[in-house]
Amino acid sequence: MGLSSGQVRHMYVGTPDVADFAALKAGNANSLVLLGADGQAVAAGQDFKLFQKDALGNIISSDTIKADNVLKVRSVAYAAPALRKYTMSALTVDVNSLYTVRLTVEGFGSLSPEDEYVKMASYKAVTGDDQEAIVDGLIVSLNRNFSREPGATATSNTAFTFSKTGTGATAALVIEGKVDDTNFDGNKFTRVFTAFSADISATTYPTVTLTEAGSKGVGTGYQVVRSEFELLGERGDTMRLGAYPHNIAGPALVATKGGSYDLVEISYYDEGRDEAKKSNKQLTVAMQTAAIPNAAVNSVIADLNTILGASSVATIKAS
Repeated sequence: MGLSSGQVRHMYVGTPDVADFAALKAGNANSLVLLGADGQAVAAGQDFKLFQKDALGNIISSDTIKADNVLKVRSVAYAAPALRKYTMSALTVDVNSLYTVRLTVEGFGSLSPEDEYVKMASYKAVTGDDQEAIVDGLIVSLNRNFSREPGATATSNTAFTFSKTGTGATAALVIEGKVDDTNFDGNKFTRVFTAFSADISATTYPTVTLTEAGSKGVGTGYQVVRSEFELLGERGDTMRLGAYPHNIAGPALVATKGGSYDLVEISYYDEGRDEAKKSNKQLTVAMQTAAIPNAAVNSVIADLNTILGASSVATIKAS
């Protein structure tokens, strides 16, 4: 993370809802627009800058980027996160046998991957039980063991959902991770998605299927909030609370943890006027995704295609 205007990565989060510099000055906070370096409309092969009106009403801007210095530009569409899920099915009823589910949570406590937390739940089959009774018993045991965790109740907890699919002989146990953003903070490394594995021991081993591997998604509010905070550079000095006890509270981040964002990433190099050194840099623009034609991000993409050439950057959900 850089703390000066010379840092090599910057991120801007906002809405390209204005067409020119005059409209930007009169517009809403967090509005942004891609213009020529002189503040006029973009043109083919022209130097360009990203201008934004911040929460305090100031007009800020990125580096002046020379079209010939652009190395790569890409658009990245929002992808929703998926929660990890296991299904334990095809259970065999073995009377007087113990069925034990083992959950191993990775990165518990210290958030380091080798720091594991193991929770177990058991059910002993009795005469008259069917597969559904075993699943029901395991769900009760799982909920009971997790009821001791902070924020949990007798039937729910912040890390997992335990449920049943099917009935009778086709009943199966479903274990699914949850999103827990209770303690989320862009300035801290916190666990939002639970990384875990699940297995079961029984006299007759059932079918254990990883029905959803899980994904943190792309362009989620959690990711963009963290990235915005880390890549603000000198724009975020007031947020770093480095003058305690005389901290000056600045404007809040633009991104929100519940947001869904499309991204445009511009890689380029900057070179000094009197020397041949080249510094690789990156500018990331994040905008709330929307339904077709997804005008916000595609307006920025259209401007880049005007500068760099048609089809240089792919549109996102344009039609």
